[in-house]
Amino acid sequence: MRTVFLSIICAAAGVLALGRAVFAQQLNEVRPEVTVLPISGSSVTDIHLRPLFTTTIRLPEKVTSVAVGAPTLFEVEHSDQEPRLVFVKPSTRDAATSNLIVALDSGHEISMRLISDGLEGKTPVDFVVNYQPAQSFLIGSSDRVTEHEEDVPARKNVGNEIPVIDLALKRQADTASPAWRGAPTTNSRTPHAKAPGKPLVGALGEVRSQGDAMWVAYSVLNTTDHWIEVLPPQVEINSTNQEVAEKENKKERRKKGTQILAEEVAVTDYRLSTTRLAPGERADGAVEFSRPEFKQSKDTLMLQLATASEADNPLLLPLPFVGPAR
Repeated sequence: MRTVFLSIICAAAGVLALGRAVFAQQLNEVRPEVTVLPISGSSVTDIHLRPLFTTTIRLPEKVTSVAVGAPTLFEVEHSDQEPRLVFVKPSTRDAATSNLIVALDSGHEISMRLISDGLEGKTPVDFVVNYQPAQSFLIGSSDRVTEHEEDVPARKNVGNEIPVIDLALKRQADTASPAWRGAPTTNSRTPHAKAPGKPLVGALGEVRSQGDAMWVAYSVLNTTDHWIEVLPPQVEINSTNQEVAEKENKKERRKKGTQILAEEVAVTDYRLSTTRLAPGERADGAVEFSRPEFKQSKDTLMLQLATASEADNPLLLPLPFVGPAR
């Protein structure tokens, strides 16, 4: 009798171990995705979920209310402490579908279709969904220029006036594969690893000038496995001043680790599509500044990009001193 009881226990343990192995295999097959979607009140977007996983939906403004069609099949959470975030996960391990409506503080509503293929699903899972407006600006612009026909061929003779900096941002956002700098492989278009000492990589876009005014478009990419906050862009002119460097104490020079002197260039205006980036998320920006009247042969004009956690370890991208005329 004892032998039979032990056999039953062993068989049950074997079934449990097999179930755990199958379950672990199912979890390993999950393919996470970070998705960026434009806000549109005239379309419904699909959000792919998976049981046992929570999807984070990030909105560009405060969320006022959320409503899910099947609250018994999907759990939706929203907190005033994180007013721009909505968390969604399936409540059932079976396949399920429903809809989700998110109302924003501006009055806009976003409609989504929630799709869960169940535990055995093979579809990639949206771990992070970032909704972005067509153009999201942190600082307004007061200088306006006439939009050229070659810039928007589909809207001729409209007479719209759009700031140069906004046009630069739009072109950069439409660039599918920027030439990233700061990744382990220089100019790699698909950086897969974190650059040593840098939480982000950057890419320069269009550079324009008109008189002393210059406009530079750029992109940044979060190469870490956590969220980061991107700081406003800065422009500086770097120069190697040997005479000043020689006056420094040798110990102090070793402590600073550099003899390069940087002088900040005043930024007139800038645009940034988003300031907080999820892992693998990209942000596009544009900066306007007044170019220095002159520079020495060894001086370099640099675009400085940094995160809030590593403001003292910025990514520096060299800029041309003269850009194409507007």
